[in-house]
Amino acid sequence: MVLRRVPRFRIDPSLSHSGVFDGGWWPRSRRIERELPGLVQALWPVVGPVLHVAVERSAWDGVPERITVGGHVVRINCFSSSAHTMSVGGGHQDHFLLLVVPPATRRSVALAAVASAASPGNSRPASRLLASPARRGRSQPLPPLPQ
Repeated sequence: MVLRRVPRFRIDPSLSHSGVFDGGWWPRSRRIERELPGLVQALWPVVGPVLHVAVERSAWDGVPERITVGGHVVRINCFSSSAHTMSVGGGHQDHFLLLVVPPATRRSVALAAVASAASPGNSRPASRLLASPARRGRSQPLPPLPQ
């Protein structure tokens, strides 16, 4: 039996593409073949079918060319831009850019980064979102993510 936990992610509910990022994801490990299926399943009802993703290869412990989720093939492409981003694409030429928070990130930092990345109109780059909350000046409480 494979136990899949709920992915820790948020996406801008307006899907407006008004910020640098459209959402954020905090995977539990660097094993993309284990982490990605849950994210794809969780994104499907929000953004539609996910047909391909693009990731920075160095951020993961091995990257397959494709995975199958719910009977659908998802292609995985690699790029050399930022270890902290992932592009997610569907069938309608709509792409979503997600901040990818490294798995070992402190919980307070990860929660703040994911919440900020999913805020409409966010304008901070990944490096600023992943800085400690004190350095960003954030003091309001953050909504919880799944454990």
